[in-house]
Amino acid sequence: MGEPTYQNITATVRPPRCAIFINKESEYWKTAANVAITQASQVWGGRHFLIVPTDGETLEDKFWEVLEAYSPDHLAVCNLTFKDLKEVDPDRYADVKQLHKDSAHIEEWSDADFEDWFTGSAAQSMVDEFTISEDLSKELIYRLSPFHYSDAVDQHLTSTSGFGYPFTKIAKIISAATRHIGLVRLPPVIDDLTLRLLIHSETGAGNNEYINEIGEAGFTARRLSETYDLTNVLTYTQGAQWQFPGAHKEPHLDEHFLPNTPFGLSMLHLGQYYQAGNHRPDKEPIVMVVGDTVEDFCLYYSLSRMHEGVLWLPQSWLRSSTKELNRAKKNRQQGKTGDPFTLEARAARALVNTMFFLNRYGHGTKQVQLCSMSLGQRQLVAYRTQVGRISTFESARVTSNVKCTPIESISTSCILRVYETDNYVNHRSMVFVDGKSVSPFDTPKPKSFSAIRLPDHYWLTSLQIEGYQPPSLHTLGPQIVNLHNSTTESRVANDGIVYLCPNSMIFGSDLDAIMARPKMEMPDVLTLINSYFASVGITARYSDKGKYFNDTISRFGSLDALGEFIKAKTTRSVLDKFMQTNKNAEDGVFYIRTDQRAYLDLDAFAGSMGGSQAAADLVDDMLTKEIIYRGYILKCETCSLSSWYSLDTLSSVFTCNRCAFQQKFTQRHWKNGMVEPRWCYKLAETVYQFYEKNSHLTAQVLYKLKSQSTRAFHYAPEIDLIDFSGPGESREMDVACILDGQIIFGECKTETLKLKDVVKFEQLTQMPIKNPARVIFATTKPVSDDFKKRMSQVPNAELMTLGDLYDI
Repeated sequence: MGEPTYQNITATVRPPRCAIFINKESEYWKTAANVAITQASQVWGGRHFLIVPTDGETLEDKFWEVLEAYSPDHLAVCNLTFKDLKEVDPDRYADVKQLHKDSAHIEEWSDADFEDWFTGSAAQSMVDEFTISEDLSKELIYRLSPFHYSDAVDQHLTSTSGFGYPFTKIAKIISAATRHIGLVRLPPVIDDLTLRLLIHSETGAGNNEYINEIGEAGFTARRLSETYDLTNVLTYTQGAQWQFPGAHKEPHLDEHFLPNTPFGLSMLHLGQYYQAGNHRPDKEPIVMVVGDTVEDFCLYYSLSRMHEGVLWLPQSWLRSSTKELNRAKKNRQQGKTGDPFTLEARAARALVNTMFFLNRYGHGTKQVQLCSMSLGQRQLVAYRTQVGRISTFESARVTSNVKCTPIESISTSCILRVYETDNYVNHRSMVFVDGKSVSPFDTPKPKSFSAIRLPDHYWLTSLQIEGYQPPSLHTLGPQIVNLHNSTTESRVANDGIVYLCPNSMIFGSDLDAIMARPKMEMPDVLTLINSYFASVGITARYSDKGKYFNDTISRFGSLDALGEFIKAKTTRSVLDKFMQTNKNAEDGVFYIRTDQRAYLDLDAFAGSMGGSQAAADLVDDMLTKEIIYRGYILKCETCSLSSWYSLDTLSSVFTCNRCAFQQKFTQRHWKNGMVEPRWCYKLAETVYQFYEKNSHLTAQVLYKLKSQSTRAFHYAPEIDLIDFSGPGESREMDVACILDGQIIFGECKTETLKLKDVVKFEQLTQMPIKNPARVIFATTKPVSDDFKKRMSQVPNAELMTLGDLYDI
């Protein structure tokens, strides 16, 4: 049994995160998105769910990026039923209804019986067969690692079927809220589907089921008056909480409106926190997505769940507003009185004015990024001018900070996370032996509710173990937190290790009796790497170079100590002298041909360090760490072999390493005719092999990467990948590490990088596993344009050169 270690663990309480897929090929996608919003409005934390478009077979790269940054716990599919067509396509609904009514087997039904039957059937019949394919499901599992059964999707939504276990319905817990709620506010009835989406994106939506369940819990829901100016509702809900002069004032939208809307209540006792890192939310740009497509809306919606200051400007609205402005200008020139602007035109102006307000609000002016999933850069530049023109403010002022930004450059790195208020940080200390916890973990409970309603209130506990951050892999959750050996109860998210609470099996009402209190295990880095490759039959093991590498780090004390030693030109030159292969006694380097090694005396160290005292201090430090050993170079009087002898092997005699003749050493045995012997130092064999085989470049790459870590850094350098290309074959991987939960691989060469060095990474990224977050190519030599071009085709590839890694 190993020595016990103490790990600091931070636990947080939060609701689940979910991404909802809608059919991007459906002509009714706006209705599907609104159904998704309506169902998300009913559950705890639902305001921060994503809506993602797909054809069921593929996802666009930007949405993969969004999903991987968000790290959903669950995946859902939202389908439309024929019941939904009653509003959005009444003619088609009526035709289908009449077709069924005319069928022979129901001719004799009464009108009431038929109406009941058709209404029920319409709610169960899907408009299309929208599903997630088996291949996409597998890709979602290995790239996102959600809670899952055999398929990635575990929630199926329609307008009449919402979220089930393990989501928490707001109606079930609202009566246990400790904050005053009062009247539940619903958005007004909105006929325009686009405007409805924009307002519902911030307020949520309440259907009849929601209103009834809220009523049963003792709360009254009231819809906002339809007489209220919708452009002011839009402006207020999008973040610029001011109104146009002359707008209707009643009912007044004050600071109590949004918190009591369905989305506001879905955040019951929840707070928003930005993920710690190098990104400051106050410096994040305002993002305005322009376009009419489902991809444009979903990008806006999903980004707005992840950070503030995201707007959607429908392209048709922008055109309408521009057209109305041109018409009004022409009427003024002709002395005519024009008609009022259309709702679309007024809404577009309201959004641009909101953008200007958000841009100016706060500590200083921010940049506005204008982007689109459906429009090219040239189109965006043209629309940028229109955006400035339709504002009620000075056009030049509005557009001065607007930048047309390619969609791939829109950041997903500044992420809002949602946790229970006052339950964001729970510190625990646990004892681990051989990577396994000795005692169960004391799971925190929600604090902000007057009671935990069982079996209706579920939550997730998210753990961050200090200095330990495994990658988000779908097989790792049960290995770390094993709850009934199930992939539906624990997972590794990109911001922590997560498990379901209070339990998947609830019997009785005693919370303490059923609370999950798991033991934990921290797999080592090689196990984590093997988990990454497990699904494709590849195993990793340390090569001989890896063994030399690990022993060298052990002698130096840490990767940082080794990295600093090699990075600095003075200390690195000491190791370079140990690599010399010629006799050079003048600078204190002695090369022994029969040993095929160079040995250094103090003068050699002093030549590198710039003085004897610094050299002596370095020698003492390296001797203490057993990086070098002290001894003599002696010449045998029988066979004339010159060889180095460790101090540990000497007494008053020495035994020749070649002829085994034992002799007393005297002046004639001294190397180079010295009167007194000179201490000579040998580099430890593993350190020699480490440096001679150029693993120092790998060390410098890892040292640099570690400096970029904010949470945890794990590394398994110089490994062999067994069965990488086929049975019995292996491939060496110089860099293999996990930086803040992100897997990084790399190739290191002290010679010129060749095109063949890219091949294994091309193969790797074509396998059905998650792509590495980064692929590093490092070299100390110049890099050809051909190599750079080939390297650029590998996802997430980057280059590190001599100047990036060494002091030169």
